[in-house]
Amino acid sequence: MAVGLMACLAAGCGGGIDPVVLDGSSTVFRISKVAQVWYDKVDPETDVIVESHGTGGGFSRYFEGEADIVNASRKAKPSEEAKAVGENAWSRFIVGHDGITVVVHPENDFVESLTLDQLKAIWEPGSKIFTWRDLNPAWPDRRISLFSPDKDSGTFEFFTEAVVRKARAQRDDVQASPDDNTLVRGVAGDRDSLGYFGFAHYTANRNKLKCVKLVSKSGKPVEPSLETILSGEYPALSRPLYLYVRNAAAERSRVRGFLGYYLSQVTDISERAGYVGPKGDEIHENRKLFETLTNARDFVANDRKASPE
Repeated sequence: MAVGLMACLAAGCGGGIDPVVLDGSSTVFRISKVAQVWYDKVDPETDVIVESHGTGGGFSRYFEGEADIVNASRKAKPSEEAKAVGENAWSRFIVGHDGITVVVHPENDFVESLTLDQLKAIWEPGSKIFTWRDLNPAWPDRRISLFSPDKDSGTFEFFTEAVVRKARAQRDDVQASPDDNTLVRGVAGDRDSLGYFGFAHYTANRNKLKCVKLVSKSGKPVEPSLETILSGEYPALSRPLYLYVRNAAAERSRVRGFLGYYLSQVTDISERAGYVGPKGDEIHENRKLFETLTNARDFVANDRKASPE
């Protein structure tokens, strides 16, 4: 297998020793999990552990010294940035792009698109929208069942800030879960459901869900896709996805080896996970930052031949 990787792959041996630990976003989990599986074929001696406790939970574990890398579906908050000093200092890499997807039950034959104002009316605290008819007089007088990520989720924070226009502000009568698969099952099991989560969880369950288009400023309903997410045409809910890497951890050969592989294959990895890979300039910035962080000079950005099949 041709892997244009670095001298830092010459890590020591001993599976389970000095593991590389990632935690955080359930959205980015899918990307990092692909990286873990692929890297195991390259360096089976390195134990890579990928967990999912939400972006907020990942940052908490990071500051407790229990994670080397945070999978993040939002930027770090100012309060988190303020703590990222000394042994907690980090470097941030972009590993893909997502479009938070609004979904309904596949038998819903009346909701084809929604405006951001309609979404706000549904999800904001104190909402008076309880039935479909409350939202549109032509729709059924049936109560809407709402599903969302929980409050540790970066997806929850991003959605509420973009839609409700206040981060972490959402009505109380929502069935929330940290597990996106639980949300998928919830929406798929209730004909009057409405929910949201990352694009890849929708694409992996197209046969169980119906995507709701969002109305752009031009008045055009836009469906999330690889093209509309990357172009920014998909309104309000397109976002970059990040790794926050502990600088001190990158001094360890196992962390350098895994991170170098991850970043060199990031387009293939992100796309295999169901998301959109980083843009060309983002890959270039990733490379420069990795070289600065590790003093590496043999990083091969996006060497597509290195992806195991």
